[in-house]
Amino acid sequence: MNLYDEGYAPDLHSTRALLETHPTTARIVGPDISPRQFERFLIEFCARAVHMTEPVEGWIRRAGEATRAVGLEDIGTQLVKHAKHEAGHHLMLIKDADALADHWNQRGMSPLVDARAITAAPMTSGMRAYVDLHEDTIASEMPFGQVAIELEIENLSVRFGPKLIDQAQRLLGSEVMSRLSFVEEHVEVDVGHTALNEKIMARLLEHRPEMLPALVATGRRALEIYIQFFGECLDASEEHAAAA
Repeated sequence: MNLYDEGYAPDLHSTRALLETHPTTARIVGPDISPRQFERFLIEFCARAVHMTEPVEGWIRRAGEATRAVGLEDIGTQLVKHAKHEAGHHLMLIKDADALADHWNQRGMSPLVDARAITAAPMTSGMRAYVDLHEDTIASEMPFGQVAIELEIENLSVRFGPKLIDQAQRLLGSEVMSRLSFVEEHVEVDVGHTALNEKIMARLLEHRPEMLPALVATGRRALEIYIQFFGECLDASEEHAAAA
């Protein structure tokens, strides 16, 4: 029995479906959002996601080392290797946020926006929950739960990223596309990462089948938190639209 195909994936199906059915995600890529609000959403997302992306390399590496320490040498080694691929990705977000803000301000949009000020603002509850999920998982008796987090978040890039790109093209045109390097790159590279994560998860469940419910819960929580974060970025964009 393949516990990934017959256990983990089916149990995550309803949560993964939220990328299409949740009111937040449906609103972001739906037909009713205005170009102005969508553009502000992209600025909020890129500027705020820096805090959720910069620690990723360290999170995965530490989780891999802790996974080795609990006796899962092969899983831990895969995590440590994967960590290297995540180095510096937050720099892409900083660049994109600055470029999007410049595009906004140069057109005289009101109110003007400072991407660096958004990044420097206190973390939202969703951002804090995302950080806590990683730290709590690494410190727990199942640091290999990081596999579930990586699987669901990189799969999110593959499934939801193209919809963001299509929406940007539809509402804002090709001029904005060069300012979405983080989203575009992750749509491409996370296809391979997701396939690798699925294989690692399958092997992990062969070693620790009793951890299936806990791994499902961790993956589900990661997706729910990220959708919460999307909602916080959307709320911020609505507040700015109202202020204008």
